[in-house]
Amino acid sequence: MDVIEAILTRHSVRDFSSKPVPKETVMNILELATRSPSGGNSQPWEVFVVSGATIEKIRKMYRERLQGGGAGTPSERPPLPSFIQERMTTVRNERLKLLGLDPADPASAKVFTEWSSRLYGAPVLVVICMDKALSSDLDIGIFIQSICIAAQGYGVDSFIAGGFLSQPDILRRELEIPESLNIVAGIGLGYPNPNSIINTYRSPRRPVSEVVRYKS
Repeated sequence: MDVIEAILTRHSVRDFSSKPVPKETVMNILELATRSPSGGNSQPWEVFVVSGATIEKIRKMYRERLQGGGAGTPSERPPLPSFIQERMTTVRNERLKLLGLDPADPASAKVFTEWSSRLYGAPVLVVICMDKALSSDLDIGIFIQSICIAAQGYGVDSFIAGGFLSQPDILRRELEIPESLNIVAGIGLGYPNPNSIINTYRSPRRPVSEVVRYKS
């Protein structure tokens, strides 16, 4: 698979099968991702990977906490612009309709909590961290994209989701993440559940003519 095909075929899988991803494959993906550029070659990423019995233990704790009404970490980000909120609402409603749920019914949103509580079934979770003294968001973003594209090249699907990080105390304890690091992002790796209709959904993209301002 060439890089163009990897970019075009990569999409978010929200329901993974239980098929494991070999450790060698995961390490190959991450080794490729370490080729990502970074400002001053700072390479600020610190990576914690969990699979097997440990991710099942974490999954169980997530489900018990969220199903018991335990709250996740509230967002400290400022409100999103209205046009961003509109796009997010559109894809949210399209996913609910695909599942046969009513977007107008607040109870329908429980499906998203259910996916999150079981870590979307991902057999591998990659947790990206960065020293608290740093703010290299651009470098981390490039690294995350490199992981997803490299994974696609190995035939492994991915999903970047805040839901993976909704219980940071559990992750920090079980993965022995030191307090000196911020937990920045979570990426699920694996293979799609072929029986899950949600995996057929593809979110729309803005046309390049709308996005790009080109002068020559």
